[in-house]
Amino acid sequence: MAPESILLVHSPLVGPSSLARLADAAARTEHRVSLPDLTSMAVSDSPHDAFCQLAVDAGREMNSTPLVVGHSGAGAFLPAIGSGIGNVAGLVFVDAVVPPAAGAHRTSTAMCEMLDAVTEEGLLRRWIDWWPEETIVELLPDEADRARLDADMPRVPRSFYDHDVEVPPGWSQNRCAYLMLSDAYEPELHDAAERGWPTARLDTDHLAPLTKPEAVLRDVLQLARQGASTG
Repeated sequence: MAPESILLVHSPLVGPSSLARLADAAARTEHRVSLPDLTSMAVSDSPHDAFCQLAVDAGREMNSTPLVVGHSGAGAFLPAIGSGIGNVAGLVFVDAVVPPAAGAHRTSTAMCEMLDAVTEEGLLRRWIDWWPEETIVELLPDEADRARLDADMPRVPRSFYDHDVEVPPGWSQNRCAYLMLSDAYEPELHDAAERGWPTARLDTDHLAPLTKPEAVLRDVLQLARQGASTG
C-alpha cells in the first residue's frame, strides 16, 4: 500500500525549489505532502541540529505516518530525522548519501578537498556556482529552471561538513529503499542493495526531481510499496 503522506527533505546545499515539482506531483496523486524550507540552518549556531529539527517538526505536524524522502546530501540526516519523528512509513534515499549502519557519517577526504576548493571566507559558494556554466545548462536547459533553483540556494558554512552525523542504533533495519538517478551514486546503490533494501535506478541525472518529477515519484512510490511488503 502506498503511503498517505510524504515528507520531502532537500539537500543542505540547495533549497526546497529543488523538490517543489516532486511535491506538486505527489499532491496531484492525493498524497499529503510536506516540503519544509531547511535553508535557515545555514545561519544557525548548530546547523546539523537545526536541519534535522526543522524536518522533524514538519513531519510531526503532518499528524500521520509519513514516508521520508531525502535527496542528495539530505541522506546523511534521514536516520536522525526518521528517529526524531518517531513513526514513519519508511526512508527513501534519492541519489543520496547513505550513512553507515552504526556510528556516524563522516565527509570523505575527496569531498572535503572539493569543498575546500569552493570555500570563500568560511562559506561555501552556492552549489550552482561550483560547476562550469555549460554543466548547469546541460542539467537544466530551461533558463527558468535554473533561476528557480538559484533563487533559494543558501551559502552553507564550510564547517558544516567538518562534523560527523551520528545515526540512531539499528536505523538501517527499518523500511529503507534507494533510488539512483546518476552514475555518481552507483556506490551508494550497491551499498543499499548489500543491506537488502529495495533499490531502483532511473536513467537520468541528479536534478531529475526538478526536471522529471513524475518519473521520480513513480519509482519512489514503487520502492515504498516494496519496502512495506518486506518490512
